[in-house]
Amino acid sequence: MIWTVLGTIGIVAVTVVAGVLADRRWGLLPRKERLAPPPRPALPGHGAGEAPKTALRIRAANLAELRRTQRCCREDMTSLPDDEVTFDGKVLGILRFSCARCARTRSLYVQRLVE
Repeated sequence: MIWTVLGTIGIVAVTVVAGVLADRRWGLLPRKERLAPPPRPALPGHGAGEAPKTALRIRAANLAELRRTQRCCREDMTSLPDDEVTFDGKVLGILRFSCARCARTRSLYVQRLVE
């Protein structure tokens, strides 16, 4: 009885060793690198002021200049009514703009600095 068990263990061990050696020599099993899906490209980040996390820190005196410099389709964008939002415990202003030519809208998040 004991010899049957030991013989079975020996046959299994020899088979495993033979399989490992054959795999190392000829590469029978697929490797982890070949099974892994290709890496996803990173998502583009937000530009300055395009999201609450990237809000522009600006003084109240510079808001008029910021509004004046917004362009689309080689024309100045029209300023729309402002809005406010609270993000991460800070009150942020949302400056909204619209293009008269293509009707595209843009929002800029700003954190007004106290002077």
